Amino acid sequence: MRGVSVVRGATRILTGIDWELPRGATATILGPNGSGKTTLTRVITGYEWPSAGAVHVLGHKLGEVDVRQLRRDVQIVNPSAKFGLSPKLTALDAVLTGYFATLALYDEVTEAQRERAAQLLQAVGMANRIDHAYGTLSTGEQRRCLIARALVHLPKMLILDEPTAGLDIAAREHLLATITQLHQLPDGPTIINVTHHVEEVSPSTDQVVLLRGGRITAAGPPERVITPETLSDLYGCKVYVQKRSGRYWLEVLPEAWLDLLRDG
Repeated sequence: MRGVSVVRGATRILTGIDWELPRGATATILGPNGSGKTTLTRVITGYEWPSAGAVHVLGHKLGEVDVRQLRRDVQIVNPSAKFGLSPKLTALDAVLTGYFATLALYDEVTEAQRERAAQLLQAVGMANRIDHAYGTLSTGEQRRCLIARALVHLPKMLILDEPTAGLDIAAREHLLATITQLHQLPDGPTIINVTHHVEEVSPSTDQVVLLRGGRITAAGPPERVITPETLSDLYGCKVYVQKRSGRYWLEVLPEAWLDLLRDG
């Protein structure tokens, strides 16, 4: 992205975004509500058109490429998508719908497609749920099922838009482990994980982008970007952050409560 801005009416959503992510890398976009994270992913996938600037995705300049073809190589998973699939589908059939971009299974499935779907379910830790009805799966299991669905066409980029929203701790950790495992696959996709929480920065993350008020306030390797100073500025309150076992953990300092109440 070079000089990318998005303005809708009197509202400026993104301003002067300059960002580059190497092919095959994993990035985490961190930011509070309303920072422009979802709009940024919509620009990448061609669902939102920038008011200014240039965007190149997988070597193609948006505006000079058929975005319908590009979207086969750029898959996005977000929590709201789970409500579209038929709850009566098995987990395996839910993954198979990804071949046809449908919400139910209407087409004949080849044995190769069925085998590939089963392998992907195993890769995301869902081998023991392969014949279970999608509607009976837990929220976390449905999310992992959607990730497998997004991978059927071997996409070159996978965008996860707040994939852990609403999950309990065990389901969240299982999903984060899945993201890390995908990063380690040979010829694995470029992964962009969008989240509010620094705890969800995978140890395999190559780059962290901090987004506030539609602007990138910092971008680079996690160890350089994730500091108490940068995160306090990002979230608008005093925080403390430390790294343990390859993961970052954030704590809101008690004195921040007084500041927040005073500001309110």
